[in-house]
Amino acid sequence: MTLPPTPDPALAVTDLRAIIESSADCIKVLDLDARLLSMNAGGMDTMEITDFSVCHNLLWPSFWEGEARVQVEQALDAARAGQTTTFEGPARTFAGTPKWWEVRVSPLRGPDGSVTRLLASSRDITARKRTEQQLLEAQHQLRNYAQALEVRVGQHERALEAFVRFTTQVASSTDLNEIATAASDIIRDAVGGAISGFYLVKGNMAYPVLFSSNTPPEVMAARQAGITLTSPLVADALARRGTSFVGGEDGRSQSVGYASALSITAYHSGDQPYALFATGSQCPEWTAQEQAIIESVGRGLGLALERAAQTQELTRQRDALAIRTHELMAANEELDAFTYSASHDLRTPIRHVMGFADLARTALVRNQPEKISHNLDIIQQGAMRMNGLIDGMLMLSRAGRQDFHPRMVPLEPLIVQAQQDAQLEFPEQVIDVQFQGAVIVWGDATLIQQVLTNLISNAVKYSTGQDVSRVTVQVGETETEWTITVQDNGVGFNPEYGGKLFGIFQRLHTQAAFPGIGVGLATVRRIALKHGGRVFADGVVDQGATFGVALPKPVV
Repeated sequence: MTLPPTPDPALAVTDLRAIIESSADCIKVLDLDARLLSMNAGGMDTMEITDFSVCHNLLWPSFWEGEARVQVEQALDAARAGQTTTFEGPARTFAGTPKWWEVRVSPLRGPDGSVTRLLASSRDITARKRTEQQLLEAQHQLRNYAQALEVRVGQHERALEAFVRFTTQVASSTDLNEIATAASDIIRDAVGGAISGFYLVKGNMAYPVLFSSNTPPEVMAARQAGITLTSPLVADALARRGTSFVGGEDGRSQSVGYASALSITAYHSGDQPYALFATGSQCPEWTAQEQAIIESVGRGLGLALERAAQTQELTRQRDALAIRTHELMAANEELDAFTYSASHDLRTPIRHVMGFADLARTALVRNQPEKISHNLDIIQQGAMRMNGLIDGMLMLSRAGRQDFHPRMVPLEPLIVQAQQDAQLEFPEQVIDVQFQGAVIVWGDATLIQQVLTNLISNAVKYSTGQDVSRVTVQVGETETEWTITVQDNGVGFNPEYGGKLFGIFQRLHTQAAFPGIGVGLATVRRIALKHGGRVFADGVVDQGATFGVALPKPVV
């Protein structure tokens, strides 16, 4: 890479003016009172201004509101003091269109070095902010879906457990009382102490055969007279040929003064009803989980009753039930796997923030300002890490479009930061990063930080199977370039596939083995190319890997 030659002043001004005018960023020159003195043509288009005279000499902070205006004022004060500030905030265009902006405010100095004017550059980042919001909303929806799946899995598991337990107890019995008692015991144990009763139909009434052991005496006495088949809950169950539920005021009106939540399961022989299984609870309403258990037990009771009357038919249905049970177990395993993936992979980026937020809260209670500051620093790092994961493709895209500010950059602090980033990403792993000492290379510090963070995190990730991730960073130098290599003691790779590793989404391991989206190394390659450099990799299966980047020296 060549250093720019000493420019001709007139040519430099002309070129600079052309660059500024063609830029889509809104570039403004302000006086020290923050009044608008000039604005580039691209900025006028972005701000939806057709005639600059309408905003000439207006106070630039008047374009901002709320917290964003406070940020503007702070940035202006910093610029007047000779400092450059960057921030993001919302503001409307001159035509009233709401947008998000990435703003940089810098001082402009006179020949004597004093600040004479201010330079404000605003970049429209509305699309990125909208994408980030959509991703956050999608993540929130997915978390809710995962939680719903967890509830469903729990419901299915409890219902299945109750059903399996019931069928086990009555598998060899044909005694009506024994079968009904087993069903009542399951309801009592699995549905929070609910009471139950088994009734046989005679004419338009159903009379009790037995009650669960926890049924109050007054309820048994009141139900001895039987239940009419025309009551609303019974009629609905008969129409469904299954289980019906009721709660609240409807439940209380149909009970005998004990329960608010009631259920009736109806059993038929052909077209004729012959039995009812009733349950009741003092809770106002049945939960979805309780309904699932009652329905499961109710179905099992029906199967048991049919077996008692028709052994051959019961055998056929039991075989079909076994198949269904296996299907449910397989479905539950799939739901478990999906729930784990959703809850683990999506919550990992925020788990660090949540954990250190708790530590910061504890330190706040204990009035430990140093710990508060430390934890807040780590929370900020975690939030930045989460933002990086959400960006995904945007990160790779921005790597190619990011401003390039090369200078002589010391590597040691960047390596220290990269190790801290890796430790934050893999908090359970012991990480040992070895570096040979102070080395300075030519490049953009921000982009080289991305390279080192990606390479060291990649090295740690693929060596998590070791007790200690041993990472060695070395810098070689020739007359034309520096080579930075990162070597690990991880799983390595087949060198035959080394050329594919720097391609976007190219991965040699499954997500289950080593999570990731395959953007990190592609970002390294793009940054290397932006510097005019190259990337390389070498490895042996189960013997570690070495990834590197070569940065050219400037031609002076």
